[in-house]
Amino acid sequence: MDDPCTTDSSGLPGELKDLLEDFTGYLRRERSLASTTVENYLNQVRPFAVWYAQHRQIPLSGLTIRDVNRFLAWRSGTCAAGSLRVAATALRALVRWMFLDGRLDRQLAEGIGRVRYPALGGVPKALSAADLASMIAVDMSARDRALLLMLARLGLRSREAAGLLLDDVNWRDATVRITGKSDDHQLMPLPVEVGEALAAYLHDHRRESTSERHVFLGVIAPYRALDRTGVSSVVTRLARRAGVDGRVGAHRLRHGAATAVLAGGGSLAEAGQLLRHRSSGATAIYAKVDNDALTQLVRPWPASAAQAI
Repeated sequence: MDDPCTTDSSGLPGELKDLLEDFTGYLRRERSLASTTVENYLNQVRPFAVWYAQHRQIPLSGLTIRDVNRFLAWRSGTCAAGSLRVAATALRALVRWMFLDGRLDRQLAEGIGRVRYPALGGVPKALSAADLASMIAVDMSARDRALLLMLARLGLRSREAAGLLLDDVNWRDATVRITGKSDDHQLMPLPVEVGEALAAYLHDHRRESTSERHVFLGVIAPYRALDRTGVSSVVTRLARRAGVDGRVGAHRLRHGAATAVLAGGGSLAEAGQLLRHRSSGATAIYAKVDNDALTQLVRPWPASAAQAI
């Protein structure tokens, strides 16, 4: 495992495969969590299962809090604090369920410490307008152009673009229904530029023979729907082709859409509406890139202090 943030769990032993399957059922049926939340938990628990299989080749009944903390310490070497925080939360849920299910003879959840994560500590890593223009100018397929413009103009998350269905697009009203977090459905306007690119892809380039209802499909038979990783991979490939520096995924386009609202004179509330945030607190981090608003908060330098200097 070279990257602790992404893990292939296909080669897991049977016991650990059963664990993941049963834990998934518990999250969906007994806790009734939204599909996106279940996916987030599993994206954190799978790497732990693979790590355990490689480093602790003993039955799961022998799991200790030291094992969990060793995994989190190892994972912290390359993963962001936010990802580590979600990993700790997911592992607490896992070991709590294992204890209730009789797979562990003691409760380990309380021994997993909380990860300090200042939600407003950083600055959004938005893609600049110039870099976005460079990416749009790259020669690409009709599918990739429609996907890129939808992410950049509507600020979609990768999973939202991956989950988009043909039935979600209302051409008569020029709207698109987005399924966000907690399976929340919201209508968004479909800009002309995005609509034209999407229509060109669907009409001239999308395989008519497939019964798949997802909008964005792979290019190799059997033409299955792109998942969230596939969506971000398209963005990364286009950014690399355009010569954009740094790691560029779908979320940088989302940040770019929000900062473009502010750069155009829009408010934080309007940026939050575009991103479909449920609370103003989720949008507050973008205040750091709103220079005009921040300028109004700056207090003038005291004249006496200036003279003293």
